[in-house]
Amino acid sequence: MLLLRLLLLTTLLLPVSCDTISSPTYTLATITTGLADICQKEYAIPIVSTLKGRTLWIYLPLEEELFIDTDTPQESLKAFELQTLEGSLAENTIKFDYSIAEIPEIKESQNKKINPLIAEKMRKVFNAIRRVILSLQHNTEEPIFFATVTSDIKNGIEIIEITYIDDLKKALYGLISITEYQHRSLQDIRLSFEAIGDKDGKHLRYTDLAFKDFLIEQMKQRIHSKFSRPEVKKGTDIDKEVIKSIQHVLEIYKFSDFSMLELKNIATENKISLSRAAILEKSKE
Repeated sequence: MLLLRLLLLTTLLLPVSCDTISSPTYTLATITTGLADICQKEYAIPIVSTLKGRTLWIYLPLEEELFIDTDTPQESLKAFELQTLEGSLAENTIKFDYSIAEIPEIKESQNKKINPLIAEKMRKVFNAIRRVILSLQHNTEEPIFFATVTSDIKNGIEIIEITYIDDLKKALYGLISITEYQHRSLQDIRLSFEAIGDKDGKHLRYTDLAFKDFLIEQMKQRIHSKFSRPEVKKGTDIDKEVIKSIQHVLEIYKFSDFSMLELKNIATENKISLSRAAILEKSKE
């Protein structure tokens, strides 16, 4: 799925010049209906769009299977066991509890791929989202996130993606790479039997996403990716790599609204506490 998503983003996130931006077409009052109209009238794809606070939600119900068998399974090596990964930001403290340990290398194989028919519909919906966002009239209450839920309503499987709109704009203007944009967007696949037969997205709980929660989830995603692919070599200092992932997110978003970072590696019982000054200073090294 990651490879296909990268191909989709390569097509969609072509650099945008100032000359291609037209005058504002949509407002907060028309953004959801405008998006639904584009998808229905231009692509014959019905969606449900809802604006909750500063988060734009898009529900894409589909009757085709999201994933199908592939003739060329992707193989990878598993060198770390990640059993627990929990994070929070409360009372000015970032806390992470995790269980990550090195294991003998194991070969893993992925024999599923995203259905090309689904990928094409996702591409069209993403293109519509891009068009609406780039032609939205600026407002102090304009959305800062958009969340897409692509749902197989026959089998109850969903792909959820959450994007910080400033990251999308940076990718479109070539300020960050497509790969970095992919790391910044939150992605999840989940079973949701409540989605079966739901064409209107009634099973979803539309919430206004908090920026601090987005940061914590991105930290978790980067840590998970680092040790599941893996991106680090055997024998690495696991706790140090966890700190690097947290530092990177804090640095790119210039976030400093916390006092302490507390880590606990359940697998080794190692505990680390760092002040805000220490963690931000380390990110500059």
